[in-house]
Amino acid sequence: MLLQQMANSLGLPERVIQAFANKANHAYKTYFIDKRGGGFREIHHPSKELKALQRWLLHNVIMQWPVHSKAAAYRPNLGIANNAQEHVHSRYLLRMDFQDFFPSITEHDVRTYLERSDGGTKRWDSTDLDLFVALVCRHGCLTIGAPTSPALSNALCFELDRQLDLAANAREVTYTRYADDLFFSTTKTDILKSVPEVVVSILATLDLPAALLIRESKTRHSSKRGRRQVTGLVLRSDDVIGIGRKRKRYIRGLIHKFDLLSPSERRRLSGLLAFARSIEPDFINALIMKFGPERIGEAQKMQQA
Repeated sequence: MLLQQMANSLGLPERVIQAFANKANHAYKTYFIDKRGGGFREIHHPSKELKALQRWLLHNVIMQWPVHSKAAAYRPNLGIANNAQEHVHSRYLLRMDFQDFFPSITEHDVRTYLERSDGGTKRWDSTDLDLFVALVCRHGCLTIGAPTSPALSNALCFELDRQLDLAANAREVTYTRYADDLFFSTTKTDILKSVPEVVVSILATLDLPAALLIRESKTRHSSKRGRRQVTGLVLRSDDVIGIGRKRKRYIRGLIHKFDLLSPSERRRLSGLLAFARSIEPDFINALIMKFGPERIGEAQKMQQA
């Protein structure tokens, strides 16, 4: 059924699609990018042909599956600002982080989800299941680089998000998840101290996904007295989201030496200005006052080039 649907929609013979699925594990190019906190992130980029098949599955199958409202990443018209806004009125913030998020979601998790699903996959037979798994997994797990992994992870984490949200609500705590980052916030003193234990307990009893683990070294408590940061944005003491002092200093530095910037640096600056305008427009006004409308206008034009 799935193979036939893909063949009819894509105009490809079924044998060609099946052949790609059979060798999909070897249809990735591996490279590494720097992590913001140090080290490297391993990326597995699918071949052009495999990516086309994955995109078909993404738009015609995966995006039809339910996603919990507290999952803020990889969703249309939502972004880091929406996630941060959920926590902006809090006094206390807890951030937790999953270890190796995508690789920890396995072929077994995907099959379990498909077998339990109330959607169109109920009519799939074992051949359909094998085809889907072969196209979205690499060596038995999700991978960073496949276009299907983000939305698929959201769908498979629905029950996780539901249980964490229920546990948070019972404690008058706000919960959101942005990809592999968990955020909990509250206005009440000492409430968040017990939350890490609750999260670990829920993960231990959850069978889908079955192997997620917390990276304890990344667990962070913060409060309004210090610096609260959610998905790269700062929760200011006046209950407003900001881009942070460090990023502002960086932008000012680029503008100050604007005439010396390379074309790629100018494009980066224009992107940063667009980002700042969407989050903290008053900062753009302050830049105009400091550097003049001509220079800021010239920097922003690069966004349109």
